[in-house]
Amino acid sequence: MSKLSLTSVIALSTLAVLSGCQQRDASSLDASAQETTFHAANYPLGMTYDTELARVDGDASSYFDNGGWQLQDDAPGERLVALTLPESNDVTTALWRLGASRNANAVDRCLTLPDNAQTLPSQATIAGNAFTAFTLDDAGMSHFQNIEGYRAVIDDTCYAVDMIVQGVNGMVYDPPRQPPFSKEEAMARLRSINDGISFDSE
Repeated sequence: MSKLSLTSVIALSTLAVLSGCQQRDASSLDASAQETTFHAANYPLGMTYDTELARVDGDASSYFDNGGWQLQDDAPGERLVALTLPESNDVTTALWRLGASRNANAVDRCLTLPDNAQTLPSQATIAGNAFTAFTLDDAGMSHFQNIEGYRAVIDDTCYAVDMIVQGVNGMVYDPPRQPPFSKEEAMARLRSINDGISFDSE
């Protein structure tokens, strides 16, 4: 077997190093390609989220919810962005929604929880800001809705984050249908979206 020359060894080593760099570069590109960004037009807020999440730009109303900027949509506000888990279907849907309002009534009542809501024992922190957190469950006519909500007043603005898992009992179908995910799994995945929020000073 012939021995490799010193030049050949150096060339092969160089190729191996370059190949390793290219693989690392490709991984970085792949990771960044899996995320997209959102910047609110009228608020000092931005976020990064996974591209697998489906953006809801039209009507987001449901059996229990009017699809507004927050659960109690009784003061002017703006729905900034709404996202759903990609597996969501007509049996069970998981929705993450962010709304905001500078309306005086909305700001004054921002931390007033919806009827029948249960306050979580400790505040949540989102992008370095303390939010009041609560849960709210509802059911009726084979439909169900589980909500985890977050509210905060930051720079005279009410911010509302609502995480909603809702749908129908799969046993009403013939044959029965299974939900695409459990309520617990869906909520855990929706909570992780909060990590992508950031606030900037105006």
